[in-house]
Amino acid sequence: MKELEEILKSIDGGNKIAGKYCKEILDSKMKPQGSLGILESLAIKVSEAKGEISSLNKGCHLIASSDNGIVEEGVASCPIEYTKIVSQAMVNKIAAIGILCDNLGIDLKLYDVGIKGNIEKQYPNLYIKKIISGTKNFSKEKAMSTEECIKTIKIGIEIIDGLKEYDFFSNGEMGIGNTTTSSAILYALTEKPLDMVVGRGAGLCDEGIERKKRVIKSSCEKYDLFQKSPIEILSSVGGLDIATMVGFYIGAAKNKKPMLIDGFISAVAALVAVRIEPKIKDYIIATHMSEEPGMKVVMEELELKPFLNMEMRLGEGTGAVLAYPIIKSALEIPLRMKTKDEVYNIFK
Repeated sequence: MKELEEILKSIDGGNKIAGKYCKEILDSKMKPQGSLGILESLAIKVSEAKGEISSLNKGCHLIASSDNGIVEEGVASCPIEYTKIVSQAMVNKIAAIGILCDNLGIDLKLYDVGIKGNIEKQYPNLYIKKIISGTKNFSKEKAMSTEECIKTIKIGIEIIDGLKEYDFFSNGEMGIGNTTTSSAILYALTEKPLDMVVGRGAGLCDEGIERKKRVIKSSCEKYDLFQKSPIEILSSVGGLDIATMVGFYIGAAKNKKPMLIDGFISAVAALVAVRIEPKIKDYIIATHMSEEPGMKVVMEELELKPFLNMEMRLGEGTGAVLAYPIIKSALEIPLRMKTKDEVYNIFK
């Protein structure tokens, strides 16, 4: 815990001077002020995160994959084996996220941080980083110990530390049952009504979603999670994938690089990270508005507004990688667009 606390203390907020300078440059260009809307806001936010106005040349998409013991309670529409199967499809570029990353030229790296069993075949973009093989059934006992949770968060930080060649990141997840873990975390953090934070996930029937709500409510009350620390909540009802993504956000802030939120689970991990250290918010960019009901709650808590709404709820980071061309383009505006006088001198 002491090592994590030292990392958190080292995090600075975004560089507001760089953001102000970026806005001044944007306002000087040959266009009405603010006319490029979200592109301008993105350029300013990224400049604050990086501490300078520069191109985003290379991004990397990171997936944390793990299993969740809570599936024993019938809260998921797919069997637990799907975590392993879909993870293999991702690294083979035949799942949605693999196809999108391949099409957009984005590096994809998948981290096994808690899949039950092993993916036998070796893949160049698969990395084994697990300390335990899945969490426990949190309706019966805490999902993981505090020590296991912190170790997993540190894995996420170390992953970012080791990827110096990238300018920015996005993250996603794979783990059957993880809309239950993320909804439980959100419920404990906000105490919002269950109908606002719990969705159908991969397609639960009416009976299944009511069971999911009961499990979440009773478990959060069992561990008396309201008003507890984010790490206590995460270790009690969370998942190893979420803990790793919390580490991704902390690592991105530590290294002064933007991290893109995709959907609901990625967003809950971002909220946990910001509750741990508020300055991390300066490095987080919301991209896609998931159809999961709890996404609206998370965005309100983070005071962020996604700029894509494609009616998706797949997760994996699909929305975030679609935002790569938009964010990269946003930074080229202050760097390459000319002022009115410059254009006049070029073409007079």
